[in-house]
Amino acid sequence: MESVSCITDKNSLLHCNKEMKREIVSEDYTCVRDRLSELSDDVLVNVLSCLTIQEAARTSILSSRWRYLWKWFTGCLNFHNSLTMAAHKFELRDDKVFDVERRKFVSWVNQVLRSLQSCTMEELRIRFDVTSDDDIHNWIKFAVEKKVRRLELNFRRFLAGRWEVGQYNFPPHFVSYSSFSSLTELSLINVAITGDILAHLLSYCPLLEVLSVIQSVCLKHLKVSGSLLKLKYLKLGYLEHLEIDAPNLISFEFNGPAKPICLGEVCLAEVSFGGSFSNYIMKNLCWLSSFLVRLHTLKLNLASPWKAYSVPAVAVYYNLPELYNLKHLEMEIDLLDDDHLLPCASFLNAATSLYKFTLKLYDVKPFARWVQTIKDHVYSSLSELISIRELEVVGLEGCGADTDFVICLIENAELLEKIIIDPCKTRILGTPYESSYRECAEYQSNRRQAIQLAARLPLWEFVIL
Repeated sequence: MESVSCITDKNSLLHCNKEMKREIVSEDYTCVRDRLSELSDDVLVNVLSCLTIQEAARTSILSSRWRYLWKWFTGCLNFHNSLTMAAHKFELRDDKVFDVERRKFVSWVNQVLRSLQSCTMEELRIRFDVTSDDDIHNWIKFAVEKKVRRLELNFRRFLAGRWEVGQYNFPPHFVSYSSFSSLTELSLINVAITGDILAHLLSYCPLLEVLSVIQSVCLKHLKVSGSLLKLKYLKLGYLEHLEIDAPNLISFEFNGPAKPICLGEVCLAEVSFGGSFSNYIMKNLCWLSSFLVRLHTLKLNLASPWKAYSVPAVAVYYNLPELYNLKHLEMEIDLLDDDHLLPCASFLNAATSLYKFTLKLYDVKPFARWVQTIKDHVYSSLSELISIRELEVVGLEGCGADTDFVICLIENAELLEKIIIDPCKTRILGTPYESSYRECAEYQSNRRQAIQLAARLPLWEFVIL
């Protein structure tokens, strides 16, 4: 009887525990509902502002209280349709259809901006093939009125298989608005703005940390003065004359003519050079050496579409100081012959603490046109790549010079841990053609070459995209 009584008591206890758990769960759910309903509108708006504007707008169907909360959104507005529209244009080849889609997109942007009632906005990014100056004026006015902190206007157009420069002119009257003082990041792409107007605008931006101006048909001369004390990241396109005096600048990207630029007291950690300016750099490495030894990241694009860079008629080795701080080296080259790999070898031998090397190949040719094979070159001395852990190669086709050089790197990098190979053509990456190219026979053939290369080197880890 005692045992039965004990069992009965245990069953009763278990039953009580279950009831208590139900009550606790019920109370917790009630508590959650109460807490949510007790939150103030300000708190709910802060939560919505962490979402995208599309996600925030969808909450309007939850209840009558949520119906208009999204209109007080203060987060990041990102209107991005350039690649989609470019692909649409490329596939349909129909200007009328393209214009209809453009008008739909502009109408959607205008509708959203008119609906928002908040006093401030964290970010506004518009990346789109757009031609309506009046709409763009209103978007800039919106950014000024809302004291936007990060502003990007990218009106790059994609026509006939190439990115084409637009003609939108930045209105001078906006530069007098003191509300630009809240800007921490400004990016202008395909926006025609003169050096004087840009300098005037920047004088109202004491908090600016990131500045990017690319493909501006009017920008020929620019002086980045010491008033931009917080400027850390600077990206500029073609300029005939450039002066930089930004003491806190750590990253600089420049694609310009083969002319010297005036650099003040800067402590750069990352630089990226392209266009004709890369050719100037390779011929004037003594100028670069003043801050070269302090760099952590160096990117050199020697593969200009205008073939601005050409190797000397006689193979030479580029004398460089020891780049003991360099951790990431990225080089883009036209592999027209073996000699074009000489700059890579020179920098690799100088970078004694390099962690990652990225090689992007253009115009890979199956045979060397001029002189020697890889073994005859000075870069066959690549025997002390003691620090490299990661190797990334883009545009590998397995045509001879590219494969042999990669094998040379792999066999001499004792600590190499990872090898990433992307057979996609470098010029196609990031364009509307990329997805279709990765399905074509040429890409599949290049990928098979990469797989065969990996099979020849089983001791290393390969990642083939």
